[in-house]
Formats: sequence, C-alpha cells, structure tokens
Amino acid sequence: MDSELRLMIPGPTVVSEKVLEKLALPMMPHYGDEWSAFYFDIVAKAKQVFQTQSDLFILATTSSAAMEVALSHAVEPGETILICNNGFFGDRFAEIAECLGAKVVITRSDHGQAITEEQVRSALKEHPEIRALAVVHNESSTAVETELSGITKAAQEHDVLTIVDCVSSMGAVDVPTDELGIDFCLTGSQKCLAAPAGLALISVSGRAWERIRNRRQPIPSWYLNLNILARYRDEWADWHPQGPNSASVPLYLALDQALDEIIEEGLPGRFARHTRARDAFRAAMRAMGLELFVEDAVASRTLTAVRLPEAMDGAALRKNMQANHKILIAGGLGATKNTVIRVGHLAWTASAEHLIPTIDAIESGLRAMGTDVPPGAAAKAFRNKFP
Repeated sequence: MDSELRLMIPGPTVVSEKVLEKLALPMMPHYGDEWSAFYFDIVAKAKQVFQTQSDLFILATTSSAAMEVALSHAVEPGETILICNNGFFGDRFAEIAECLGAKVVITRSDHGQAITEEQVRSALKEHPEIRALAVVHNESSTAVETELSGITKAAQEHDVLTIVDCVSSMGAVDVPTDELGIDFCLTGSQKCLAAPAGLALISVSGRAWERIRNRRQPIPSWYLNLNILARYRDEWADWHPQGPNSASVPLYLALDQALDEIIEEGLPGRFARHTRARDAFRAAMRAMGLELFVEDAVASRTLTAVRLPEAMDGAALRKNMQANHKILIAGGLGATKNTVIRVGHLAWTASAEHLIPTIDAIESGLRAMGTDVPPGAAAKAFRNKFP
C-alpha cells in the first residue's frame, strides 16, 4: 500500500506525527498502577470531548461493536426500538437490532435528507410501545447531518432512551452529550478524534443505567456487557480497569495523544474550523460547476458528497486522483456508487493544507476526462472562505 497516499476519505483519517510516535513506543503492560492511572486519565479527557459527566467506556473494538453494545442494553428481545434511517449506517442499526431480537420500527428519510423531529414525534405517537430510538448524527454514506436537540427532547418526553452514532462527528462537531440528554453516545477512534482505528468509545447516562438495572432478562453478551465493564472498572480500579480484555496499549497511547491535541486546540475553535472548512469546500465545488448532493441546511461538517457530471464514471476519477496526485477520496454507496464522490474534511484534513491539493486534483481529473472546468476558480473560492 502506498504510504505517501493522502487520505481525503471520511475515515480513517490522517493522524499527527506525535500520534504515530506513540505507536512506536516500547510495550508496557495493560495492568498495574501505572496503567490504571493512565486509563482513568484518558477516560477523563474523552469525557471533555463528549461534554459529559456520565460514565464513559473505551472498548477494545471498533464502533460497530459500540452500536451493538448500545442496542443490546437499551432494549430487550421482543421490545420495540425506533431506528431513524437515512442511509447505510441507519441500515446497520436496524440489522443489529433485528439480530438481537428487538422489534424494529423504522422512520425513514431519503438518502441526502436528514431525520426530522416531526417524523420522530409521529413515530413515537403511532408506536407508544417504543422503548428506545437510534439515530446516526452524521450519516457519512450521504454526508448529511441531523439536528439532534428536537429528537432527544421528543424521546425524553416519551421516556424513550436515545442511542446516537457520532462516529463521524464526535470531536469535530458540537455534540453536548449531557445537555442533549443522550443516553448512549458512541464514536470510534479513527475519524474525527484523529487516532488509529481499533478503539470505540461509549458514554452511558444515569437514565440508561436505571433501565439496565431493571431488565427482565440479562444482557446477552459477556465481552460487550457494560455491567461487567463497570465491575472491572470499580473492583479492579488499581490494576485492570478497562474490562476483561488485554488492552492494545499502543492504540490507547495514540488515542491519548490525539485527545491532548483536541483539548489543546480547544473545542470551540475546533468546531468552528470544521464548519469553515465545510463551507469553503462546498463553495469550491460550486465554483467548479459541480452539484452538491446535500442541501446546505443539513450538510455534514466532516465530509461532502458531490454529484459528478452526467455519464462520468466516479471510479475512473478516483483512480486518476490516486495515480496522478496520490490523493484518495471515496465513492458513493449503493445507488450512488459511481455517480457521487465523497471527500472527507475531518480532523487534520479540515485544512487548506489538505483541501487545496484535493480541489486541484479534482479539477485536474475532471479536465483530463473531458469536463470543461474554469481553471483555478475552485481554489480561489475556497481561499475566500478559508484564508
């Protein structure tokens, strides 16, 4: 694999040199006094990014497992869950819930559209048996961001637990977990946190713990059981607090460094940078004469989906950019596979350093494939909004 490739995809994303250095440190044990102090320190940093005082667990797995943890704890087999589905990862929520024996009710928005408070309220009214709902905050398959506040408010009014997938937004977009009343908030290490893949993070509210304590049936898992994780955290606090697993110490060290970098930048400034990068990149695409897949009002702040000129093969454009510019972007998923490109602007790639070369490469690729693109207009439009 080309080590010089610039990752302008929705994740995994570029990590800093300091994060990479952490991966090369000598091995240390995943137990003992030193490890325990380190683990609780990294959890405290993660809580700052989540903006929560609730329990938070770092799982030795990926974010799809965190989705399963949330679903398996929020509802029991036979209980009803509302899946807010507007893309590929909404489909994944539904698939996992069905595997766990839950009754699934789906409220659906077209790809490219957000989930609305109104449709959630309608579903909750029509199905009073709903016990929990799951929503993807930033649907990276289509580059749509859903407003959470109305949805979580509606859920609380109906005594419904909320599960929010913030895999492609946490650390780049303002998600005040406690203020919103999110019961299970989850993310992965490899996207906006700018750390290597392999760890998942999940916060658990007091309301969620109350529901867990009052279950009729035990959690259908051992390794992904929050009760067991909490027991290890409390009873093994000075030795092995992460749970019943051998921790990948290099991944924890890398995540710790990445969290330090987020905290050093400051959350307000980091959120503002991602918004500016989003707006500037969208302006650049329009200056190139391209149509955006998502309306401005619901546009993701961590990636952009761009419609390609009619009859253009998106796969061919991506191959051109990779071969001639060492830049990797993503295609669409499903029906948009070769008609849409998706460009990530998250963590370090939400910058002129990464986006200007990407804009130039898209322009060059389009021209090479016969599309008349005004030279330099896109980069100029970007710099006007992101100097």
